[in-house]
Amino acid sequence: MSTSSDGDSHDEPQRLRSARTFVIAARTNRNLNIASIVVPVLAVVIGETQLPDALVFAVNLAGASFLVRWIVQSVEALSTSTGRLFGELLKGTLGHSVELLIGINAVFLERPHLSRAIMLGSIICNLLLVLGSSLFYAGYDKNRLRFDRTLTTILSSIMMVVFIILIIPTAMEALSLHHTKATGNTIVTQRISAIILVGLLLTYLLFRLRTHVDIFAGTPFHNADQEDASSSTMTPQLPHPIVGRRRAVLTLLVASICMLGCTVNLVQTIPSTAKLLGTSQAFLGVTLIPVAGNFTKYRRVVLGSRSNAEVERGIRAVIHSVLRITMIIAPLLVLIGWIGNQPLVLRFDQFEATTLLLSIVVMTYLIADGCSNYFEGLMLIGTYAITAFAFYVRPEPHDNAASMRS
Repeated sequence: MSTSSDGDSHDEPQRLRSARTFVIAARTNRNLNIASIVVPVLAVVIGETQLPDALVFAVNLAGASFLVRWIVQSVEALSTSTGRLFGELLKGTLGHSVELLIGINAVFLERPHLSRAIMLGSIICNLLLVLGSSLFYAGYDKNRLRFDRTLTTILSSIMMVVFIILIIPTAMEALSLHHTKATGNTIVTQRISAIILVGLLLTYLLFRLRTHVDIFAGTPFHNADQEDASSSTMTPQLPHPIVGRRRAVLTLLVASICMLGCTVNLVQTIPSTAKLLGTSQAFLGVTLIPVAGNFTKYRRVVLGSRSNAEVERGIRAVIHSVLRITMIIAPLLVLIGWIGNQPLVLRFDQFEATTLLLSIVVMTYLIADGCSNYFEGLMLIGTYAITAFAFYVRPEPHDNAASMRS
């Protein structure tokens, strides 16, 4: 009897701690849900006032970050009920609403350098910061992390091919001796590249969803650590689940409209905010906006990377996110600019192109052997830190100060 009593008394503090943790988590989640509604509305309203641009920028950036919570959850709810193909297209477009809407606004406000910067920043952030943080968080107390080498090699190869297609218009203009003629030819080349990327996207979806489903459906570690994977911390980071397709569509529509308002305010206040902070517009577009705007998504990937199965999912999520940006968002912006008579050329300068290439090469090299550890994660984080600092101290490129409309 005494042993049983001692056991019950020993379990009681643990139960109290669990109950206290649950209450705190529920209260925090409730407060976040309230903030995720109030802050975006405040952000849209404050954009119509005469408050300082830096304040408008900060509030709208926070509003965009909260809106991503609702958009991501709505997209996930619709993806499970509308089929895999439509779900992938939803994830590739509205799932990257920050990049898409800022890019569209920048195109029609004749600031295409912002479209380029936000895409570059999202790619670098995913490849270096998010992946590095995931590897570090998953492996700080483990000797080695393992994942499917075949799949990561395929995805990395696709990513390198897409990078080459994206960078060809930049190389074409940079190496041309006749700038005026090169500009016209570059626009045509950029549009052809966009069409090729769309074709490559459709082929990739066919490859992933139809002809080679087995490569993406399961891995040697998919069933490992099921207990850890089932208790993943990825789900609690979002508001309460959206039940029903109609409610998901309504939530997605309202959140997207609010996101449009936030991104308009962001694009309009970036120049003055950069001037106030003593940095370049490229720094805000490459580092601050992607990290803060997509914080919810990035946090979910990192927190959900504790087991081998989740590490592999995290790596997939990072690479798929990059592929969606390069194969959907980039060509979509080019085609929208073409239709709207606002020619868009993703004209990366030498520093930006080098940074993008090195990010892909470093990431590919570190995961090529199917193994990793926390130190490799720290190396990726360190690479991102020095890259962000370089963009901070780098002077404003000449083509960012004026219109780049061709």
